[in-house]
Amino acid sequence: MNTKAKIIIAPGGKIRRQAGPYDLKTHLPRYGFEVVAADADAQWQVVDGSQIMGHPDNHFWVWDIKNNSSMPVFITLTKDGVPV
Repeated sequence: MNTKAKIIIAPGGKIRRQAGPYDLKTHLPRYGFEVVAADADAQWQVVDGSQIMGHPDNHFWVWDIKNNSSMPVFITLTKDGVPV
């Protein structure tokens, strides 16, 4: 597993990173992330603003994740359920 997949987001912090190509017709690959936080309240305050960007027939996925909690959270970026 690539260590770039594991990220710490500070309280109030945000990450924005291009994930890779995305097919609008098949909705593949499936990009996502897993959150590990000190408690459930902090975990629920992580906001996913990820989006699809690009030109016709050339789309890509962008992770856009914000930590609105008062504690750091740990994020693992995934592609089709596998850490990238």
